[in-house]
Amino acid sequence: MLFDILSKILGMIKTVVYKALYFSRIQFGDIPKVAKNINYSIKKKSKLILGKNFKARNNVSFRIYDGGEVKIGDNVFCNDNVSINCQKKISIGDNTIIGPGVMFFDHDHDFRNNINDFVKKEINIGKNVWIGAGCIVLKGVTIGDGSVVAAGTIVTKDIKGGVLAFQKRNTEFRDAK
Repeated sequence: MLFDILSKILGMIKTVVYKALYFSRIQFGDIPKVAKNINYSIKKKSKLILGKNFKARNNVSFRIYDGGEVKIGDNVFCNDNVSINCQKKISIGDNTIIGPGVMFFDHDHDFRNNINDFVKKEINIGKNVWIGAGCIVLKGVTIGDGSVVAAGTIVTKDIKGGVLAFQKRNTEFRDAK
Protein backbone atom coordinates (compact mmCIF):
# COMPACT_ATOMS: atom_id res chain seq x y z
CA MET A 1 0.00 0.00 0.00
CA LEU A 2 2.73 2.45 1.00
CA PHE A 3 4.78 1.46 -2.06
CA ASP A 4 1.81 2.20 -4.34
CA ILE A 5 1.33 5.62 -2.78
CA LEU A 6 5.05 6.45 -3.12
CA SER A 7 5.01 5.24 -6.74
CA LYS A 8 2.07 7.54 -7.55
CA ILE A 9 3.73 10.52 -5.83
CA LEU A 10 6.97 9.92 -7.77
CA GLY A 11 5.01 9.54 -11.02
CA MET A 12 3.18 12.79 -10.41
CA ILE A 13 6.49 14.56 -9.66
CA LYS A 14 8.03 13.10 -12.83
CA THR A 15 5.10 14.41 -14.89
CA VAL A 16 5.34 17.90 -13.37
CA VAL A 17 9.11 17.98 -14.01
CA TYR A 18 8.54 16.89 -17.61
CA LYS A 19 5.94 19.65 -17.97
CA ALA A 20 8.47 22.20 -16.65
CA LEU A 21 11.21 21.01 -19.03
CA TYR A 22 9.04 20.62 -22.13
CA PHE A 23 6.34 23.18 -21.46
CA SER A 24 4.68 23.22 -24.90
CA ARG A 25 4.78 19.44 -25.42
CA ILE A 26 2.57 18.34 -22.53
CA GLN A 27 -0.65 19.80 -21.14
CA PHE A 28 -2.96 18.55 -18.41
CA GLY A 29 -6.10 19.72 -16.64
CA ASP A 30 -4.88 18.59 -13.23
CA ILE A 31 -1.84 16.63 -12.15
CA PRO A 32 -2.24 13.09 -13.53
CA LYS A 33 -2.22 10.19 -11.08
CA VAL A 34 0.42 7.97 -12.64
CA ALA A 35 2.99 5.41 -11.49
CA LYS A 36 6.66 6.37 -11.26
CA ASN A 37 7.61 4.27 -14.28
CA ILE A 38 5.46 6.13 -16.79
CA ASN A 39 7.46 6.87 -19.95
CA TYR A 40 7.23 10.03 -22.02
CA SER A 41 8.99 10.43 -25.36
CA ILE A 42 7.48 13.50 -26.98
CA LYS A 43 9.60 14.93 -29.77
CA LYS A 44 9.66 18.54 -30.99
CA LYS A 45 6.41 19.82 -32.50
CA SER A 46 4.54 16.89 -30.93
CA LYS A 47 2.02 17.17 -28.13
CA LEU A 48 0.37 15.21 -25.31
CA ILE A 49 -2.85 16.60 -23.83
CA LEU A 50 -4.22 14.83 -20.75
CA GLY A 51 -7.71 15.59 -19.46
CA LYS A 52 -8.70 15.91 -15.82
CA ASN A 53 -8.43 12.90 -13.53
CA PHE A 54 -6.14 10.88 -15.84
CA LYS A 55 -4.89 7.72 -14.12
CA ALA A 56 -2.23 5.27 -15.25
CA ARG A 57 -0.71 2.18 -13.68
CA ASN A 58 2.76 0.74 -14.29
CA ASN A 59 4.78 0.96 -17.51
CA VAL A 60 2.42 3.19 -19.49
CA SER A 61 4.34 4.61 -22.45
CA PHE A 62 3.75 7.60 -24.73
CA ARG A 63 5.87 7.79 -27.91
CA ILE A 64 4.82 10.83 -29.91
CA TYR A 65 6.90 11.83 -32.95
CA ASP A 66 6.84 13.84 -36.18
CA GLY A 67 4.35 16.46 -35.00
CA GLY A 68 1.91 13.86 -33.67
CA GLU A 69 -0.73 14.71 -31.09
CA VAL A 70 -2.30 12.52 -28.42
CA LYS A 71 -5.40 13.98 -26.80
CA ILE A 72 -6.92 12.11 -23.87
CA GLY A 73 -10.24 13.16 -22.34
CA ASP A 74 -11.32 13.41 -18.72
CA ASN A 75 -11.53 10.42 -16.37
CA VAL A 76 -9.50 8.07 -18.57
CA PHE A 77 -7.74 5.08 -17.01
CA CYS A 78 -4.79 3.17 -18.50
CA ASN A 79 -3.90 -0.15 -16.91
CA ASP A 80 -0.41 -1.71 -16.84
CA ASN A 81 1.78 -1.82 -19.97
CA VAL A 82 -0.33 0.40 -22.24
CA SER A 83 1.67 1.72 -25.21
CA ILE A 84 0.52 4.73 -27.24
CA ASN A 85 2.59 5.28 -30.41
CA CYS A 86 1.66 8.35 -32.43
CA GLN A 87 2.94 10.14 -35.52
CA LYS A 88 -0.33 11.78 -36.60
CA LYS A 89 -3.20 11.97 -34.07
CA ILE A 90 -4.79 9.74 -31.45
CA SER A 91 -7.89 10.95 -29.58
CA ILE A 92 -9.34 9.07 -26.61
CA GLY A 93 -12.72 10.23 -25.27
CA ASP A 94 -13.88 10.86 -21.71
CA ASN A 95 -14.49 7.98 -19.29
CA THR A 96 -12.58 5.43 -21.36
CA ILE A 97 -10.99 2.41 -19.68
CA ILE A 98 -7.94 0.85 -21.32
CA GLY A 99 -6.97 -2.65 -20.17
CA PRO A 100 -3.47 -4.00 -19.57
CA GLY A 101 -1.17 -4.53 -22.53
CA VAL A 102 -3.20 -2.47 -25.02
CA MET A 103 -1.22 -0.91 -27.88
CA PHE A 104 -2.16 1.97 -30.20
CA PHE A 105 -0.37 2.63 -33.52
CA ASP A 106 -1.57 5.42 -35.82
CA HIS A 107 1.11 4.56 -38.36
CA ASP A 108 2.99 1.69 -39.91
CA HIS A 109 5.85 1.25 -42.33
CA ASP A 110 5.16 1.81 -46.04
CA PHE A 111 6.55 -1.60 -46.99
CA ARG A 112 5.22 -1.41 -50.57
CA ASN A 113 7.10 1.76 -51.52
CA ASN A 114 9.79 2.71 -49.03
CA ILE A 115 10.16 0.76 -45.80
CA ASN A 116 11.69 3.86 -44.15
CA ASP A 117 8.52 5.92 -44.73
CA PHE A 118 5.30 5.68 -42.77
CA VAL A 119 1.61 5.51 -43.64
CA LYS A 120 -0.24 7.59 -41.05
CA LYS A 121 -3.96 7.79 -40.23
CA GLU A 122 -5.75 9.11 -37.15
CA ILE A 123 -7.24 6.95 -34.41
CA ASN A 124 -10.43 8.20 -32.72
CA ILE A 125 -11.78 6.50 -29.60
CA GLY A 126 -15.20 7.70 -28.43
CA LYS A 127 -16.48 8.36 -24.93
CA ASN A 128 -17.30 5.62 -22.40
CA VAL A 129 -15.34 2.97 -24.29
CA TRP A 130 -13.77 -0.08 -22.67
CA ILE A 131 -10.80 -1.63 -24.47
CA GLY A 132 -9.95 -5.06 -23.04
CA ALA A 133 -6.57 -6.54 -22.20
CA GLY A 134 -4.09 -7.18 -24.98
CA CYS A 135 -5.94 -5.33 -27.75
CA ILE A 136 -4.09 -3.67 -30.61
CA VAL A 137 -5.70 -0.61 -32.19
CA LEU A 138 -4.28 0.22 -35.62
CA LYS A 139 -4.19 3.31 -37.82
CA GLY A 140 -7.31 4.84 -39.33
CA VAL A 141 -9.73 3.31 -36.79
CA THR A 142 -12.71 4.95 -35.08
CA ILE A 143 -14.34 3.25 -32.09
CA GLY A 144 -17.78 4.70 -31.35
CA ASP A 145 -19.12 5.88 -27.99
CA GLY A 146 -20.10 3.22 -25.48
CA SER A 147 -18.43 0.30 -27.24
CA VAL A 148 -16.59 -2.58 -25.60
CA VAL A 149 -13.63 -4.17 -27.38
CA ALA A 150 -13.06 -7.71 -26.10
CA ALA A 151 -9.64 -8.80 -24.85
CA GLY A 152 -7.11 -9.76 -27.50
CA THR A 153 -8.92 -8.08 -30.38
CA ILE A 154 -6.87 -6.54 -33.17
CA VAL A 155 -8.87 -3.52 -34.34
CA THR A 156 -8.27 -2.81 -38.04
CA LYS A 157 -11.71 -1.42 -38.97
CA ASP A 158 -14.16 1.07 -37.48
CA ILE A 159 -16.42 -0.09 -34.66
CA LYS A 160 -19.88 1.45 -34.34
CA GLY A 161 -21.02 2.93 -31.06
CA GLY A 162 -22.69 0.80 -28.39
CA VAL A 163 -21.47 -2.60 -29.55
CA LEU A 164 -19.37 -5.45 -28.22
CA ALA A 165 -16.57 -6.05 -30.71
CA PHE A 166 -14.49 -9.21 -30.66
CA GLN A 167 -12.34 -11.28 -32.92
CA LYS A 168 -13.51 -14.81 -33.62
CA ARG A 169 -10.66 -17.26 -33.34
CA ASN A 170 -10.11 -20.93 -33.92
CA THR A 171 -10.30 -22.54 -30.51
CA GLU A 172 -9.33 -26.02 -31.66
CA PHE A 173 -6.25 -27.40 -29.95
CA ARG A 174 -4.20 -30.34 -31.17
CA ASP A 175 -1.95 -32.68 -29.31
CA ALA A 176 1.69 -32.25 -30.24
CA LYS A 177 2.15 -36.03 -30.71
